[in-house]
Amino acid sequence: MVIKLKKTKHKKSFKITCTLLLLICITIGLFYFLNKDHTSNKSVSKSLNKETKKIVNASFIGDLLYEQPYYDWIGSNYNNKGYYDLVKPYFLNDDLTLANMEVPIGGSELKISGTGYSFNAPNEIGEHVISMGIDAVNLANNHANDAGIEGRNNTINFFKQHNILTTGVYESKDARQHIPTKSINNITFSFLGYTYKTNKLDYQNQDLIGYYRNLDTMKLDDNHKEIIKNEVTQAKLISDIVIVSVHWGNEFTYTINNEQKELANYLNELGVDVIIGHHSHCIQPIEWLEHNNKKTLVVYSLGSFVSADNQVTRANQEFANAYNISMILQMNFIKENNTVSITNINCIPIINYYNHNLENFKLIPVDQYNNDIEKTHNRYSKGLTKDFIINSFNNVIDQQFIVKNK
Repeated sequence: MVIKLKKTKHKKSFKITCTLLLLICITIGLFYFLNKDHTSNKSVSKSLNKETKKIVNASFIGDLLYEQPYYDWIGSNYNNKGYYDLVKPYFLNDDLTLANMEVPIGGSELKISGTGYSFNAPNEIGEHVISMGIDAVNLANNHANDAGIEGRNNTINFFKQHNILTTGVYESKDARQHIPTKSINNITFSFLGYTYKTNKLDYQNQDLIGYYRNLDTMKLDDNHKEIIKNEVTQAKLISDIVIVSVHWGNEFTYTINNEQKELANYLNELGVDVIIGHHSHCIQPIEWLEHNNKKTLVVYSLGSFVSADNQVTRANQEFANAYNISMILQMNFIKENNTVSITNINCIPIINYYNHNLENFKLIPVDQYNNDIEKTHNRYSKGLTKDFIINSFNNVIDQQFIVKNK
């Protein structure tokens, strides 16, 4: 009996043990299943994090200044004769291209003009600009008011109809309250534009143009600093990157003046990311400014991308030559973990070519500017050589920003 009782107890113990083992196995299996699912979710999460890295390839070019010799060449039908063919690939292959539209697109009804420092272009010129691959244009420059308020509005409406963003000149005070923005690859850009003055002043509607100066004193004063501060602050609230175009400085000099330095430092203090300068009709230096760990890339002048004056009587021979060279500035904006950085900055020298007869205009990247083309440029005999171009860039632009030229 004792032995029998012991056997029964052993059998019950065995059953209990088996049940416990089964429960343990089920628990382990369930844990493994849940853990496997969690691990899978972590992998998906990591994958999603990798996908949050966004890149925008951007290009910036200088003044688009259409003058009479160019009109004489393309004729009254304003045909595009291939002027942009060699530079278009840069803009069609990037994500963002910003230019300074130096002439109003007022249309033929306002009389076309490429002379007398008072300009107005036909719609066909605007179509040429769009076909080049331009995505946004700054309109705040000294020629903004050449065709009056009608010319300004025609320009804005023309680009609006073609979904091209404009800044610096506005249709109304209400329109100016809405900061121009563009979202590309999950990176949002805001664009602001300012000019030192316009050749034709319109005091009554001065709030519709981004002046950074007081028009009476022609000085950067506290009132205009406050206007700029309010617009930059608003832009920073709605975007990742704030880009400011500025028409400033002295013409025909590589030297930065005190007002440029003051305004650039002020924009840096406000937290602007990139400053794109115009107006000098020649290239000017590029540098980083830093205030309270906030860095701003400042490009003091990109030069005149489009121009057509073989005389430039206001300048000496060196700057009459420099009038025909500019740059395409390119960079990458990279957004990762809600932080945007600027990398791969480089500039590509561009030559505005036309032959001895002031014909066959062509924008030519320096690496395609061969000896045969060089010697047929209208200004070759006056010193506009490939060596002059490369030396100008090497002397003016810090080497960290320049593509090595051959």
